[in-house]
Parts: sequence; structure tokens; C-alpha cells
Amino acid sequence: MKTIKTLLIANRGEIARRIMRTARTMGIRCVAIYEDEDAGSLYVREADVASRLANGFLDQADILRIAAEHRVDAIHPGYGFLSENAEFVAKVEKQGTIFIGPSSAAMKRMGEKTSARAEAKAARVPLLPGEEIEDATKLSEKERTALVERIGLPVVLKAAAGGGGKAQAIIHNMAEAQEAFEKVIREAARLYNSKSLVVERYLVKARHVEVQVLGNAAKKNFSLFDRDCSAQRNNQKIIEEAPAPNLPPNVRAELHASAVRLADHVGYSNAGTMEYLFDPIRNECYFLEMNTRLQVEHTVTEMVTGLDLVREQILIAAGGETEYASVSVTGHAIQARICAEKSDGTYQPSTGIIETYVEPEGVRIDTGISQGSEVSGKYDNMLAKVIVHRPTRDEAINLLAQKLAEYMINGIHTNIPLLIQLLKDPRFGEVSHYTRYLQSEFEPPRYDSDTAAALAAIMLYEEERRAGLARYGTLADFTNTPQAAR
Repeated sequence: MKTIKTLLIANRGEIARRIMRTARTMGIRCVAIYEDEDAGSLYVREADVASRLANGFLDQADILRIAAEHRVDAIHPGYGFLSENAEFVAKVEKQGTIFIGPSSAAMKRMGEKTSARAEAKAARVPLLPGEEIEDATKLSEKERTALVERIGLPVVLKAAAGGGGKAQAIIHNMAEAQEAFEKVIREAARLYNSKSLVVERYLVKARHVEVQVLGNAAKKNFSLFDRDCSAQRNNQKIIEEAPAPNLPPNVRAELHASAVRLADHVGYSNAGTMEYLFDPIRNECYFLEMNTRLQVEHTVTEMVTGLDLVREQILIAAGGETEYASVSVTGHAIQARICAEKSDGTYQPSTGIIETYVEPEGVRIDTGISQGSEVSGKYDNMLAKVIVHRPTRDEAINLLAQKLAEYMINGIHTNIPLLIQLLKDPRFGEVSHYTRYLQSEFEPPRYDSDTAAALAAIMLYEEERRAGLARYGTLADFTNTPQAAR
């Protein structure tokens, strides 16, 4: 086993704090990196040492310089930024530093959608009809049209690199084709410096399901079960749960088997996620892509398995060969992502100073903000994650809605009203929602966050009163003034 005494966390915010929390329990010293906007952030203050970045989180040379300067043993990338950049991982390896994640070779094979489709096909993993285009800028309008016609409408265009729903477009009719190609080609170049696209058949009412895999240092992979991430807005997840509800047993078994088969095929090691689209009409799953990193929603898998995935990542990177075949699932976990944006269906980002910040008690909160934090438009607008774990899905849904209603964030708009309304939506409860449900059928709240907080508190009071648990004697005792955390 290799020794990891000092760890550089090449990320910020809640995931930097999450990694730091586990590292401390393992006696590992943590080095944080930051830009000027984050100088006073929680993760910077909590690190053992913090070093300022000259040009941001994508400056590979600067991060490697800081790693050498502090003589770190390992680098954890978190998610986003350089977490799936095989070129960066190769440089880390060349420098003689441990990368907490897969090898650069495995990442290169699975990190781009074009190569991942080829590997999935070789591993006998079901794929949607589609084609990979190495240089989409060379396609003429006539060739674009022919490509869409070969696959059959509707189709989805996706940048081969990256993820998180970015650089994507859906073509419902041929009149949209040229504009969609131009948009995705432009965004792929801007975001990923890539010309490669994947064009696939689009399932109109599909669910997004995924399998958490964990490969030990001997490159033996295990399934840590499944998650459902169908509740999305603008192709980005906002509610995730484990295990995935209402999956036929044979579909679930094949999901796990195909995920492990593909991970073993590419010699994968460490944490990764195989994403699939599930067609509930045909009861079939199709491979979508692999995320060669820790997922934002790794939390729900931790809750139902009892594992600390960051700890396992570090142990595996150090040479650990633990086998995970005996891990089982207990109960149901759901996570909601609180984002700085309007809840009215426009998803307009919100910026400003957090004037009031009070977390609910009794549940897991992963966040990088506190009272007085400034929310800018420079980074992803996720503020916090609320994670609950209960014996049943219905209990988990109810508890999450209650805790979201208790969460107090004032000074900016948040999507808390939308999250509560979605959790209470019958379609979510019966698992008949799908990846584009919010855009197509869901009716978003028509009131702002402050009104929502008051309404939610009243609803919570009524529920507790009926159960004999009300914390207020009468509604006259209720105030919307921030209270000390209970």
C-alpha cells in the first residue's frame, strides 16, 4: 500500500469540504486551492493550508506547481473542472503523484462519448441507434440531414467530451436540424475544445438510471447498485434517489451485470458511474455514457450502502484490493440539489449575498456556503445538497419535503419551492415522471422563495398539529423571522 499523508483537493465548495471531511478522519493533511472570490469560503478556512490559483481551476500547470510546492502525495479532483481530463491525469501520473480516480488510460477510453460507445459495443452493452462523428465541422448541410434521417427522428446531438447536459440539442423535426448542429458544434468547441459529436436516437419519455461501480486496485469491479436521476431541468439533475424505483428485477440485474462487464473490459479502477436510459414502455435499458469520477449524487449510494465512497476512493488509489460483493442496500435515500435560481420555470440564475442561512436538523447537508457568503454567476449555481434516508421511498419523500420547507436561505432566489412541489407531485410519487417532465408537463410554482417559505412553514405546522407535534401553540406564534437552529 502507498502512503497518502497530504492530499490536494483540486476543487471548491461543497465537494472540497466533503472530501476534506473524510480525509481528516484518515489523518490526511488537506491542501485547498482557490481563486480570489473564494478567499473567505468555508472550504478555504477549513483546509490545513490553502494556495491561491493564478488562473483558475483549469490551469493544469499551476495546480501541478502547487502540488509539487506542498509535496502532496495525491490529488483528488472532485467533479467538474479537470476531474475527467485524461491529459491532466497523465501529467499527475508523470509527476509521480497519486490521482484519486481511474488511470489516464481508462479515462481516455471511457471519458469521451464516441470511444465509450465503441467500448460498450465491444462489451455487449445495449446502445441506442446512433453514430459518432469525429469532426462535425466537416459535415455539409446535406450530410447532416442524411445522418438524422438514417437514425430516425427524434435524435439528440451531444458533444463527445464533457457531460452534465451541456452542449446538447434535441431535433424533433428536420427544420430544427441545421440550427441544432450549429449550436452543439459551437458549444463543444467553446466548452471542451472538441469537434466530435455523438448523434443518437432520442427516447421521448425515458428515465435516467445509473449504476455506481467501484473497481479496486486489482481492477476488479463491483456494482454498488443503482440510482434514478430522472428529475432534471435543462438536462441537469435536481433530485436523485437510490435505489432506482420500479425497475423490473431482470432489468436491474442486467444493469448491474453490464456495468461491471464494461468497467472490467476497460480495466477500470476506482469510482465511476455507468449511465443508462430506461424505456419503461419496452422495459429496456440503453447505455448512455460513463462518468469517470465521483458523482454529485454519490451521497445517496453512501446512505443506502453505509460506505464512505471518498474513503474507498483513497484506499483504492493507495493500492487497496477490497472486494465489495457483500455490500447490500438498506432503505431508500433521496437527494435534492438546492440551486440559486428562480423556481418559476425560467430557472433564471440568482446572485447576491446570503443574508440568512439556517439548515434543517436531523438530515445530511453537503454545502459550501454560510450566512454572508456571496453567490456569483462564475461557478455552478448549486448551493447545497439535502440528503435523507428512510426505510421506504414514501417516507423519504415526505421527510425531504419537510426538511426543504425548514431550510432558510434568504438574500437570493432558490429552487426550494420547485423541489417541494415536485416531491409532492403525484407523477413523481408513482414514478411516471421522465427526464423532460419538468419542461413538458410539470407546472412550476408561481410564487417567490419568500412566499414559498411562509407557505411551507404553514403547511408544516398543519401537518405537525394534526400529528400532535406542532412546535407552535397557534399560528399567531409563528414568525418568518430567522430562528436559531434547533
